[in-house]
Amino acid sequence: MKLGSPTGASPLRLSRPNAYLITLLAAFLIPLAIPGVGIDYTYFFIFIIVFFAWLIMKWESFASLTNKSTFLETVLGLGVVMAVYAYKTASSTRLGLLDMVIIFGALAVAFFGIRSFKLFWVPAAYGVVLLLGYQVENDIPNYVALQDWMASVMASAMSVLGITSVASGHIVAVNSNSSSPLLLDVASDCTGIQGVLAFGLLGSMALIDVKARLSRVIPLLVIGFVGVFLINILRLLVVFLSFDFFGVSVGNNVHVYAGYTLFIVWVLVFWGLAFKYMTPRPATVVNPVVSPGGSGGPS
Repeated sequence: MKLGSPTGASPLRLSRPNAYLITLLAAFLIPLAIPGVGIDYTYFFIFIIVFFAWLIMKWESFASLTNKSTFLETVLGLGVVMAVYAYKTASSTRLGLLDMVIIFGALAVAFFGIRSFKLFWVPAAYGVVLLLGYQVENDIPNYVALQDWMASVMASAMSVLGITSVASGHIVAVNSNSSSPLLLDVASDCTGIQGVLAFGLLGSMALIDVKARLSRVIPLLVIGFVGVFLINILRLLVVFLSFDFFGVSVGNNVHVYAGYTLFIVWVLVFWGLAFKYMTPRPATVVNPVVSPGGSGGPS
């Protein structure tokens, strides 16, 4: 007995977009089986949640992809992936964010061809932007004023919540009245400069393809960047509370992962509100009322 659908296509056949997703996940995890390589779990987490956020917004376009790569494009894409593995093996380094971006793009070419990359450029560009954010952050010489200000904000917020805290420079003493207060350092990477650059650009990238007047786009971009900065303050407060209530181990994990989660939630909210605001409302058509005994025109 043969299995088949009424149209002749096997119901068990995997669609090309779904096959791409499975292959992409496998390609990210394969380095775990390569001795001396492995993956950077923080960057893996970041890329997955960003890609998931992008999929939510672009699922219909992604799932309906019918483009197919040529033989040369398939060979080129798979060859790039193998080259990344070879380099990581030779250098005994973990799979990082840039490697994941390269694999992501290479597999997109291998599955759908170079022309379809116009759909995949936002997640790929995000990875590059995030790396540039790190570089800019390293090149900015003085964070002291911003660090001190954010430390004072955290001390005030903790005190409002009933946890006595005092800021001295960029060091915050939590439970400062106790004999062994918890000292938390608002370091330069806690200022949110990288987050404002990376996640602010991620939020605004989705608006580039939307045809709208600058008078509508610019206020939304301002809201996006300001929102990211405020989300970073919320992230710091969550981190401080985690250190105080759950200890150093939990606090360190929250410090790494909670911020990215909050940022992605903000980007999803921002995208949803932005698209709703920028999508033009359909014009209302008023049909003339025709009287039962007349033609509807003037008598």
